[in-house]
Amino acid sequence: MGNNSNTDANETDVIKRACKDICAFWEKRFKEAEQNWTGKRPVSNAAERLASGDLDVAAEVKRITGVNVKLCGCEKQKPVLVLASKFGTWASELTLVAGTLLKAGYKVKIASEDGSPPHFLSVSMDADFADGAWRSSVVSSGEQKLAFKFLNPESAERALLKKENILDLSALSKPPQAGDYLKDKQTFSRYAAALESALNIARDYSALCIAGGSGAIPGFMFDRGLHGLILAFNRLGKPIMGECNGALAILQTLDPLTEKSILYGRSVTTHSALDEFQSGWGWTAPYEKDTDLFWKNGSFDLKSYASYEQWCSPGTGGNPLIDSEGYFRAASGNNGRFFSPAGSAYAVSVDGGFVTCRTTPDGYPGVLALIALLCDKNAFPAPFFIYDDWKGCSVS
Repeated sequence: MGNNSNTDANETDVIKRACKDICAFWEKRFKEAEQNWTGKRPVSNAAERLASGDLDVAAEVKRITGVNVKLCGCEKQKPVLVLASKFGTWASELTLVAGTLLKAGYKVKIASEDGSPPHFLSVSMDADFADGAWRSSVVSSGEQKLAFKFLNPESAERALLKKENILDLSALSKPPQAGDYLKDKQTFSRYAAALESALNIARDYSALCIAGGSGAIPGFMFDRGLHGLILAFNRLGKPIMGECNGALAILQTLDPLTEKSILYGRSVTTHSALDEFQSGWGWTAPYEKDTDLFWKNGSFDLKSYASYEQWCSPGTGGNPLIDSEGYFRAASGNNGRFFSPAGSAYAVSVDGGFVTCRTTPDGYPGVLALIALLCDKNAFPAPFFIYDDWKGCSVS
């Protein structure tokens, strides 16, 4: 009896300590969020100015990154390749990035899983949508205007999203499944023979950007063909940017020499634990309707557009399937750095040609850093962090 009593007492103490540690963890995060949170979205101003055509990109690059850029001649550079998912792209994560690049004079090429037009999630264009983590609106009127501009049949931006202009990623060479290889060794020979042609796609572009939204998880995260293309951009020394869930594909790309993530030892950002939904999360099935059908008398019928979405809620009760913060902390390793201040206006990390962006507004400061890298690959000699609507900081 005495031994059982001691065991019970020890186990009780262990549970109490565990509860104390868990509460201390979350209390620290909530206090950080309380200190940083303003509820404002400075990206709204940028989106408004992009929608109206008034954005001075060079001035914004200077303001946010401190880097002076000369944008003349951008149109002569190779296009920037922007990946966006047919299973659901967060609108601003494509429109702010592509819009800023276009305004700066760069050419942009959109790609998707199979050449289908990327689908803008209806909630990402709804100013009344309340984020599942922060319980507040995360879509400003400016971001909505910009999204509608990209969907407007009369806009120049609409052409980027036409099926005939979308790059099809389905042809990227993927290694065979183990069972197929064991049955037929020629499956690997065919993969190896096709790989160089697939990776040569990277030579046609100056940089790679992977937009987020929940659809980037089924669409890009585990695509081994895409992982090869990402590695090719990295080996060619071309900037790579990942936004929100789009950066998970970068994280999953392994360096074949080290067998670790290509983000190992890097400074990175993604959703913090506080940014993740606890329910009501998912992506959409491929969208069958032409968005041009929802324009009536110069207005976009968002309600009707949303009614045709077929949502998938994987997991239990709509819980997310992954823990982004845990993934990125593990991938960057002990020599890396995880940067995602809870509740801050922005969170972007730039390190070694990689630009990672936390969530929905962060593609804007992220693309400003990308432009700085396109103008000067040595623009950021040390890891650089952007956390608010003013110049970021370098950390050695």
